[in-house]
Amino acid sequence: MSTKQNSNANLDLQLWIQMKGGSEFALNKLVKQYFNVLLNYGFKFVKDEDFIKDCVQEVFIEVWKRREKVAVPDSVKAYLFSSVRKKVVREGFRQQIMKVDEELDYENNSSLSEHSFEWTMIQQESDFEINEKVKKALNALSKRQREVIYLQYYQNLSREEISKIMDINTQSVSNLIQVAFKSFKENWIQILILWSNLYFLL
Repeated sequence: MSTKQNSNANLDLQLWIQMKGGSEFALNKLVKQYFNVLLNYGFKFVKDEDFIKDCVQEVFIEVWKRREKVAVPDSVKAYLFSSVRKKVVREGFRQQIMKVDEELDYENNSSLSEHSFEWTMIQQESDFEINEKVKKALNALSKRQREVIYLQYYQNLSREEISKIMDINTQSVSNLIQVAFKSFKENWIQILILWSNLYFLL
């Protein structure tokens, strides 16, 4: 984790502790920092903006209501991602927005949303042929592989944090990433260049 990421994580923890002590200012800072990021993440499971907004809002409301009992997490960011993930899936099933075979999955098709990781990557490279190869490689991934790649390379989360968010062990996270990379073998260099450019732009 970089110095900047460590600094951000420490600031998050300070705000979390202040929020637990009853600071609405600290809560508002956390909401401002993570609301849109969490919306983007939730939108990858369900393409319903109002539903996702409700889920994210409810997560923050629940945290505030339970602030005295809620623990101080190792990573506030990972805690919020995990909470939104569970809320979206639980409410998605309850409201019949999600089907059983869509559990915890992205839509795996060539239609990339405006804010998606894939589209951000493709925007960095103007060569049409490479764009098509990268898009094809990404769409060939399983949906869980796409989620792991998104969390690690777009959100800069550690494998330990990802394992908590997805409720799997760190070895499973490593396996998903390894298999994803193997599927990129043909276009390995182009994809690494695009990821490298994206990483330093974030």
